[in-house]
Amino acid sequence: MKFLLFCAMCILVYGNSEDDFCEIDSIEQEDPCRREGGLCTVAEDCPSDIRARTGLCPKQQKDGIECCYGVSVKETRCRKHGGECFSKGYCSQSLIYEEASDCPEGNDCCILV
Repeated sequence: MKFLLFCAMCILVYGNSEDDFCEIDSIEQEDPCRREGGLCTVAEDCPSDIRARTGLCPKQQKDGIECCYGVSVKETRCRKHGGECFSKGYCSQSLIYEEASDCPEGNDCCILV
């Protein structure tokens, strides 16, 4: 029974990540935000300390989209953080993005600088 509950929770968590990624990928990157060096994202998924002034994603603002100077807190894909998946031990510990959800087993997400 515990195993079934664990499997259900894994499916639930994995499904939510995929839904988040679909939402993130569907957001149009608008020129006013790009010119400021930001990314249009769901406002509630952008920490307030890195949120740009409002109105830089005007086409989608009514949907809760604002300009952010970082990636969504729900974004856990390695490449979206400027990284690549490499074999463990390849890159310095200080360059590893620990929260990456898409690197294969035995790999780390190394942020490319």
